[in-house]
Amino acid sequence: MRFPVSFSVFVTITVFTIHCQKQVVPQEEVSLYLPNPKVYIQKEGKGKRGSFLGMEPYLNKYSYATEDSFYLALNEYFRIAKENDLLFIDRSIVVLPEYIGTWLVVTAEDKSIFATNTIQEAMEVLVKHNLGSFLWHYLFSSSYSSDTLKETLFRMKAWQMTDRYQSVFAKLAREYRVSIVAGSIVLPHPKVIEGKITPTDGPLENVSFYFHPDGRVDDQIVRKLFPITDEKEFLKEGKIEENPSYQTSLGKLYTMVCADSWFPEVYTEFKKTESELLAVPSFVSPADAWTIKWQGYNGYANPKDVDSKDIGVISERSAWKKYAMNGRLKDPKVKAGINVFFRGEIWDLSASGDAFLNLAGKPVINFVKEEKNQGRIYVLYL
Repeated sequence: MRFPVSFSVFVTITVFTIHCQKQVVPQEEVSLYLPNPKVYIQKEGKGKRGSFLGMEPYLNKYSYATEDSFYLALNEYFRIAKENDLLFIDRSIVVLPEYIGTWLVVTAEDKSIFATNTIQEAMEVLVKHNLGSFLWHYLFSSSYSSDTLKETLFRMKAWQMTDRYQSVFAKLAREYRVSIVAGSIVLPHPKVIEGKITPTDGPLENVSFYFHPDGRVDDQIVRKLFPITDEKEFLKEGKIEENPSYQTSLGKLYTMVCADSWFPEVYTEFKKTESELLAVPSFVSPADAWTIKWQGYNGYANPKDVDSKDIGVISERSAWKKYAMNGRLKDPKVKAGINVFFRGEIWDLSASGDAFLNLAGKPVINFVKEEKNQGRIYVLYL
């Protein structure tokens, strides 16, 4: 609670008298604005035991307008994968990008949100149409963050985000009979209780969930360990010893969320788990992030093995290549690693990055050539 009870109750009651009728974007209108991307497919490996896939769907703000639009946007890539014989029943694992679930914060909200031009404007409209709930959470919910406005916004929408995230990924897993590393989503210290992802009153975290081919979400949760500077303002880091590995039909799987893949101690923990597969969901922005000069580790001190001469000299892409998964995953006993990136334009935010692939501890060349509105599917046969 941030104010005296009497004041808080007075303001809350006053705000609850304000009612903004939401008008959700009709599905036929959503369909007009959804991206229609070209999809690049790259296949590597000769194994027949199963497939390890990285999917980078190209998404925009309308991809999140409704639960159906989110499902349809992702389903297109699963459909393409199936039609190209890239999926094996109960023997495929699909990895999706970091933050892919986070924009569910705007799902089923008033259509005026989607008429805005910037994220800032969209969030202001989101608060306006949920003013009573926003103020209630701002006044009475626990706070762990210096960015209390962003914290309140995500806490206010946590249950709706959770329901839609689990609904869509469970449905995709069941329909295609595949396992899914469902990127990541921002939620207040979630738990899985009786098969249901459940937000709590704890701090916001960047978390990743694993869905089994029967649609069941695993009760073990991966929490981002090394949030970057911007994330630290509203997200709490996880504990390295608590992050799980998952037993799959293709071997034990470990997940590192984005920046976690830059730190040697995470690979030490990865080795302890005796995992054979590595999934790295990531997000980089802006659109030209790959060509910007690398400024060193973001939010944490550079590990001892980092060459200080690289800072301010090599590109961001070169730094990812040298210090993240493909620079650190060199064990031939590890069957495969996939590092995928969020792609698309969400209001005025443009995401970029090219996937990194690894087979038996050796980097695999990514042959992709950038095209506008391009989605990507990478397949490693095991």
